[in-house]
Amino acid sequence: MGAVRVLACWLALLGAGAEARGARLLELYEQALASHPVLKGKEYAIDQAAAEKDEALARLLPQIMASGNLSWNEMRQLDQRRGVLPNGQIGTVSTTITNGYQGSRGIIQARQALFDLPDFLRLQGAKASIRQAEQDLESARMSLAADLIDRYFQALQAGDEIGYVQGEKELTDAELKRIRKMRDRQLAPVTDLYQVEAYYQTLLTRELEAQNARAVALEKLREAAGVEVPEVAALARDDLPEVPGSAQQWVEDAVRRHPALLAYQYAEEAARNSIAGARAEHLPQVGLQLSETYADNGGFDNRQLPRYTVASVGLQLNVPIYSGGGIEAAARGATAQYHIVQEKRNEKLREIERETRTAWLNAQSGRSRIGSTAREVEARGKARDAVARSYQLNIATISALLETKKDLLKSQVEQSKARYDYVRALVALQLWGGDLSQQDVADIDAWLAAAPRGETAASP
Repeated sequence: MGAVRVLACWLALLGAGAEARGARLLELYEQALASHPVLKGKEYAIDQAAAEKDEALARLLPQIMASGNLSWNEMRQLDQRRGVLPNGQIGTVSTTITNGYQGSRGIIQARQALFDLPDFLRLQGAKASIRQAEQDLESARMSLAADLIDRYFQALQAGDEIGYVQGEKELTDAELKRIRKMRDRQLAPVTDLYQVEAYYQTLLTRELEAQNARAVALEKLREAAGVEVPEVAALARDDLPEVPGSAQQWVEDAVRRHPALLAYQYAEEAARNSIAGARAEHLPQVGLQLSETYADNGGFDNRQLPRYTVASVGLQLNVPIYSGGGIEAAARGATAQYHIVQEKRNEKLREIERETRTAWLNAQSGRSRIGSTAREVEARGKARDAVARSYQLNIATISALLETKKDLLKSQVEQSKARYDYVRALVALQLWGGDLSQQDVADIDAWLAAAPRGETAASP
């Protein structure tokens, strides 16, 4: 299924390029889900935890083992009897009897733990570790979504600045040509010409910087999604949603549901089971044993014996008495690990509370900043038009006109940045609140236009 999803995302992105439209945010996110190495690593961590759980479970299930051996034996045995000695006298005569034979022996054993508390507790801890790994994956997925959205809007922000600068550059180029003609007729001072030329060069420099910023943002997108991103779709929605809820409500929800905190809760559970399992090594362990032995000349020391079969059923009791302090040392180590996890959870809890409140405050101020910057752009535009008319009437200087144009360009860029910052703040609020889902990414994707960023560049 993963390979099919990757192929589908590739085809979607290739089709997007063929239709000359911007890469959709949701497409890039799905591609990142299918191929991002951080997520793949978290998925393998779940597989590893599941394997450790199965390993712990295996120690509680029946253990069956068969063994056998085949031997070739030569037995030498001293035989002493009374008889005639070589000198003709009666005495003890010693002879060595050598006998060669083949031996075989086979054993099948089965063991079932009846009371093994340490391994049972390790199994419970392994189950908690699986849930911890699953929450770590969910936390990484949300972080990836927030990071991808941030990189996407970095590219949009740089694209907006390029559009504003290019629009101002076109107007300035026309103004520069007009002043040059006036200068040729001695109707404009040379200082005006020089100042407009300098301003035009400033715009060229700023355009290069914005283009570089956009290229860097697209490269960051390529890194996150794993595919080339030549264009991004513009933000088409003007009426961005209000900030939902209150800061306290968001903090309470974050503490209750954030996957990073849930992961630490499961880590604490696993650590508690590790402590109990280590201390349980002091307890007796009881197991049921069944065995059957077949032997043919395979008795003690492989002595030649008649063929026999022995079946036995028994209970095995292991009572730990002294292990050199190893059990206590393992319990102390597990206790220390438990406290480490606790402190890390407290650290993450404080971070989430702080970042959630910060994101809520940023979203609230960002919402107001959108309207404030829009009114500033309107006022700056009126100021530029007024100074332009005054300059045409020789009332204002070219310096004053260029200053108003700079202010207008700056306010336009700030207005664009305010809109993107507000979306970032909403995403950060959902991220730290533990509620950033794929549907949220799809909702933001619906705010984007069908045309690529280059076709919807803003103009002054």
